[in-house]
Amino acid sequence: MVDQIYYKIQYPLKKSIDMMKVIDKKDINEIAENLTEYDKEKIEAFISHWSENGKKELQNLVRNLRKAK
Repeated sequence: MVDQIYYKIQYPLKKSIDMMKVIDKKDINEIAENLTEYDKEKIEAFISHWSENGKKELQNLVRNLRKAK
């Protein structure tokens, strides 16, 4: 179970954070110039979902896993 959580959640999340750190050092205007409208919509949808539900879902998952110990 722990391996599944690591490889399906924690590892991709860590990789995403590492990628965001690299992107964060770049000029946002330069990045935006290279994005298609579809890419921009996907990013906006992800941020919206994360703000509304995703963050709470992840927090609930972690809370439930801690209770299961």
